[in-house]
Amino acid sequence: MQQRSYTADPAAARQANANNYIDQSGKYIGDFTLAEAVTSKKGTEGIEFSFKSEDGQQANYLTLWTYNERGEALYGYKMLSAIMTVMGVKDLQPKQATIKDKDGNPRQVVGFPALHNKPVGLVLQKVLYTKNDGKDGYKFNIFAPFQASTELTAKELLDGNTQPKALGGMISTLKDKDERTGGGHSSQASSANGSEPDDPFGDDLSSF
Repeated sequence: MQQRSYTADPAAARQANANNYIDQSGKYIGDFTLAEAVTSKKGTEGIEFSFKSEDGQQANYLTLWTYNERGEALYGYKMLSAIMTVMGVKDLQPKQATIKDKDGNPRQVVGFPALHNKPVGLVLQKVLYTKNDGKDGYKFNIFAPFQASTELTAKELLDGNTQPKALGGMISTLKDKDERTGGGHSSQASSANGSEPDDPFGDDLSSF
């Protein structure tokens, strides 16, 4: 058997020591690996997204709160409608399934498979916050969705526009959001992406 020869691949080299988690505010194109129905202790309903970009970076626990305990629509419902618009999804039907977490353990979830594994663009905003132990952490909010193939926003699509203009303005003014409390902050903040024991990335979603 003849031994293989190798050629240096700059793209592969960049990924050798790359962080598998998204850690900067910005524009990303990828797909949702999981859109899971969640309910807070107070009864607020929402959807928690797991996102994977085209280059393999991940963002976990992107939560949109859609209805409060009184059944009143929240801002997250508007954002969800925008996501559905740019993805071309008319309605969402919940489906119960058993999936496997990253450790191979079964977990019961109610998800929305109509949103799974379809191209979507997201503007993600990094949010700095103070964790319960007083240390700095960060998470991400969905700042705006856009159509992956055209970079048109939901409003532009609904208005019949064919040239994307809004996204560039968003990116040029996008800044991290600082919600930290207390005194001095450490120079490094840990990510909420991988800090939870049940990481949706790595879940086996085949049962959907």
